[in-house]
Amino acid sequence: MSNLPYHVVVGMPALSPTMEVGTISSWNVAEGDTFNAGDSLAEIETDKATIDFEAQDEGVVAKIFIDAGTGEIKIGDPIMVTVEDVEDVLAFKDFVPDSLTEKELPIIEEPVIPPVKVTMPSPIVQQEVPSIAAPISEFENVPPVLEEVSSAIHVGPAWGNLAQLRSPLSKSLAVDQRKYIDKFGSTGQIPL
Repeated sequence: MSNLPYHVVVGMPALSPTMEVGTISSWNVAEGDTFNAGDSLAEIETDKATIDFEAQDEGVVAKIFIDAGTGEIKIGDPIMVTVEDVEDVLAFKDFVPDSLTEKELPIIEEPVIPPVKVTMPSPIVQQEVPSIAAPISEFENVPPVLEEVSSAIHVGPAWGNLAQLRSPLSKSLAVDQRKYIDKFGSTGQIPL
């Protein structure tokens, strides 16, 4: 179908919110006829009334798939094909849209995927890990880190001496960090 000119396969329109199927009462155009936006292409019976099916754009009717009075047609099922130029109508003489040929094929059900059995890993057992860090005793002679860092920080006039003050929170954090290092060891990196 790639050799066919540009075309639009028009499906049965939904002309009311509750409409699921419709019947073409009459066609107001024939194959080869041109139409403009707003022209009535067909009269379609819905579940409640007969409504004009109006064109949204201009074009040419290349082929009509469903004759008037054929019966109920599902929303979206192809009813005609339109083209832009009258010269392109002959190319659609034997045209059948894919959706009409697919109706003859059997419906293939999706394969059933068996449920996946999930197994949980066994609980983690804590083991003694040999330390590659230096013993804590080697860190006892290291000066407090906060003092080194605060002296290395250049404090501008806007901050004054606030960066060098030790707050109760910083003291508490330093104590907690020392307890952690005493209990679990250190990686050898100096915290900032």
